Amino acid sequence: MADLHTVLKELEALSSSGEAYVAGGPVRDWLLGRKILDLDLVVPDGAAALARRFARRTTGHFVMLDEKEGVARVVCPDIILDFSQYRDTANDIEEDLCQRDFTINAMAVLLSSALSLLDEVLLSSNHPIIRSLRNNRQILDPTGGLADLDNRIIRAISRKNLESDPLRLLRAYRFRSQLDFEIERRTWIYIKELSSAIGSVAPERISHELGLIMESERTGRTLHEMIRVGLLQAILPEIDSMEGMPQPGYHHLDVLGHSLATVEAMEDLIANPCRKFSPCEPVKDWIIENSARIPVLKLAALFHDIGKPACKGEKQGRTTFYRHDHIGSDMVREIGKRLRWSRQETAFAAKMVGLHMRPFHLLRDLRQGGPTRRAMRRLITETGSDYPAVFLLAMADSMSGCGPLKPPELDAELAMLWEAVHTFYQDCLKPIKMRPRLLTGHDIQRIFGLSPGPLIGRALDALEGARVEGTVGNRDEAVSWLRAWFDSDEAARSEVSPRS
Repeated sequence: MADLHTVLKELEALSSSGEAYVAGGPVRDWLLGRKILDLDLVVPDGAAALARRFARRTTGHFVMLDEKEGVARVVCPDIILDFSQYRDTANDIEEDLCQRDFTINAMAVLLSSALSLLDEVLLSSNHPIIRSLRNNRQILDPTGGLADLDNRIIRAISRKNLESDPLRLLRAYRFRSQLDFEIERRTWIYIKELSSAIGSVAPERISHELGLIMESERTGRTLHEMIRVGLLQAILPEIDSMEGMPQPGYHHLDVLGHSLATVEAMEDLIANPCRKFSPCEPVKDWIIENSARIPVLKLAALFHDIGKPACKGEKQGRTTFYRHDHIGSDMVREIGKRLRWSRQETAFAAKMVGLHMRPFHLLRDLRQGGPTRRAMRRLITETGSDYPAVFLLAMADSMSGCGPLKPPELDAELAMLWEAVHTFYQDCLKPIKMRPRLLTGHDIQRIFGLSPGPLIGRALDALEGARVEGTVGNRDEAVSWLRAWFDSDEAARSEVSPRS
């Protein structure tokens, strides 16, 4: 693929051969001093053909984004370029800009004027070239985007523009979360009135914008605000029944309010895990190594109690939510399927929701001198290397529950449990996993006269558990222990050869 120098050379040729503009997000981000990773190029017509030619000359990768609208992408190593043509009935660039979503995204610069910026991917908002473009009125701004950018305002160009693509309702909150701008009052009213229209948008597009919101540092606040206009409920109707549902005295908020508070607590923990965990380096390491999954972990925080409405019951006059973690995990899988999440994202979110109560269950053992090696091994077996994420979710859950019946030491107990589980993993489980097995699957088949099948895996897992718990320490003890295990397991006993 071509380097940035070749791309710039082709852009220079494009700028001299006809009318071409850099528009939208790159102009906004230049003015904000943000890093640009792509360029939006606008030409009067023939954008797709132009993009194909550009890709051929730069050996970039051509992608057709919207054949009907003539929008195409060229992917190069250092930059991504989107090519589009004037929209609908627009006769010039200013009319095209007026059909966009928000004023801060409706600015453009002639490509020939912008070329001097493109050799520096990251620019300060005080860069002299940018000031020159602004001072010399080379920025086309038909809707007042510069003023709104200065005043940190997200303003819709018109209600009609939002109606034409309801995804723009969600984009308003994406920009709100990323830029920390205020949504202007009339725009807020438009979104509130049009929120139900988001259901007509392709789920992949919704998931992309929602994912960007979850990536931001202001996710919790943004979700709160989306609920006030009915937008989050329109995307996730499952949360409707969470609103207004009271909980036992451990909590001071209804189920939905508690879930939103859990997202905010999760953001605090991600920013500073040492606030609650010791040792905190393993938690920090997990966060750094799994940065791409942090947005999904925040979604798990939002959904961790989504199963409660379906599980609500009563026992001795007290509200209960038995098995809400399991029901919630199933619901998350359905949401992931509907919103076209990747298989990995769906599985991770569902796993976190399904396991979020496990640390609380282990606290009973902690208070009685535990937890046992067996219980800790079982937790780590189910979570794998993601056990720090389960503790992050459990701690965020605890931090956001401040009812009168919550034990004041609950957060501290969870921290103690974290230390016990992590120490067990480091000092016991991890060293054993690194040693050769006492018996292999082939050994078990030969010694006990078994055929390959699921029983061999069960036997290996049971034997590893016995080794971790200190019950067996060598090969002979392993064979004796397994013989007793087979005798005690009815299904296994029927398969074991009498010769064994």
